[in-house]
Amino acid sequence: MWTYIVKRVLLMIPTGIGIITVFFVISEMVPGGPLDQVESMIIEQANTGQGGDGAAAGGQDAQRIKIDPQMRMQIKRKLGLNHNMFHRYMRSLVWCARDSLISSVELDVGQAQKITFRSERFQVYRDDAGFHLFKNAATVNGKSAGIRFDRTDGYFASVLDNTVRFNPVTGAQIDGPASLEAVKTELLSKTFREADYASDGARLTVTETRDELYLKTSSWQTLTDWDNWHGMFLLKFPVSITQNKKCFELIRDRLPISMRLGIISFFLTYILCLLMGVSKAARNGSKYDSVTSVMILIGYGTPGFVLAVFLIRMFGPGSDAIAHLIPLRGIQSSPEIYDQLSVLGKLWDNIHHLIAPIICLTIGSFAGLTMLTKNSVLEEFHQLYAVAARARGLSKRRVLFKHVLRNSLIPLVTGFPAAFVMMFFAGSLLIEKIFSLDGIGLLSYTALVERDYPLIMSNMFIFTYIGLICQLLSDIGYVIVDPRITFEGSKS
Repeated sequence: MWTYIVKRVLLMIPTGIGIITVFFVISEMVPGGPLDQVESMIIEQANTGQGGDGAAAGGQDAQRIKIDPQMRMQIKRKLGLNHNMFHRYMRSLVWCARDSLISSVELDVGQAQKITFRSERFQVYRDDAGFHLFKNAATVNGKSAGIRFDRTDGYFASVLDNTVRFNPVTGAQIDGPASLEAVKTELLSKTFREADYASDGARLTVTETRDELYLKTSSWQTLTDWDNWHGMFLLKFPVSITQNKKCFELIRDRLPISMRLGIISFFLTYILCLLMGVSKAARNGSKYDSVTSVMILIGYGTPGFVLAVFLIRMFGPGSDAIAHLIPLRGIQSSPEIYDQLSVLGKLWDNIHHLIAPIICLTIGSFAGLTMLTKNSVLEEFHQLYAVAARARGLSKRRVLFKHVLRNSLIPLVTGFPAAFVMMFFAGSLLIEKIFSLDGIGLLSYTALVERDYPLIMSNMFIFTYIGLICQLLSDIGYVIVDPRITFEGSKS
């Protein structure tokens, strides 16, 4: 069994590589990728602000606003697109490499720029000889403060005292003993193949050579610095296009809501379907079986989102409601109310907000699984081993729980992975929308609509592995339910 588990875990690696490869090819080769999306949003906002209807003030033939090359390079750096295609692909998997601070495209000669690199702030100045990097801090009268670049005089000046100035090349104070802290850097000239567009809108591939500025470190420092490691297998995810935030942070912030809904409704569904399915099979053909079958068919034919609208209409906060039992939105009350509650009060407040969404998520899948459980139990009752057990004088109840029930669980275990993962996506999307729950289902739908490729890829990567792990647990469940099942090869 352990050999099988190790093999399955190792096979998960090429699955993740395949997912990343497919989305990388789509985002790189097909027009409308991450860079195109950001540029389109910026141009649309700029043109709308200029002309009001998406056109410039001069009319339909007026020249539309274009992205400045420096801004375009900054966008690419933000999205991690300032690398060659092979490096971008490897950075999506697992890769160790330094990140550049700035390039010659982003800064003109004789200009300076304030940059933030891995939570540290710097000032970089460029002249004919190259780049000069300093810590963005200067001590004036015992106080440490940032510096700014005076474009008129061409010097760095303290933000506290404009008369305290520094040479942008050497960092030495003008007419003073102080100096800026210089940072050792390395300038490398590299050639990149970039995607661009011709005047007629055709997509082109152009070759660009630019200088990239790096912090000077040894090979050992590069390898041992965790910030130099990249890749989704290391849980280092790209930046979302539409929300300008790390995809992992977006998923992490919304996952607890979906986990509450998905896990509770999942286990509640399986527990109820087992109890009712077994009881219906034991009383097959009775009045109890007929009444519950009608109720189950009604639940099966009622979509969860329709039930959600009905519950809000009848028991929500509206004036037409019969009783005000269901909150309108959110996973908990507003902070002003929630923070004033006791521990038990907060627990009840969360339960109160979860009752209606969980009912809506549970009702449809519960109905189908209940009938599946009943039919599976009845089928096993007619197997020879069950008939023989009854012939030996064992009671129906003993045969059910000692012999039939374990074999009847195999079809339920089969659907375990798909049911669990779907609770986070299709099962919860409309419910999250109706009850205004900011969960994974709504996040994934928004990413698809807005073509946020990094967020789509991150969602698919994480939940594919959740599904694969659940599938592995399902296979282990087979062995627990029926020890006769083995995944090891037969031995001669």
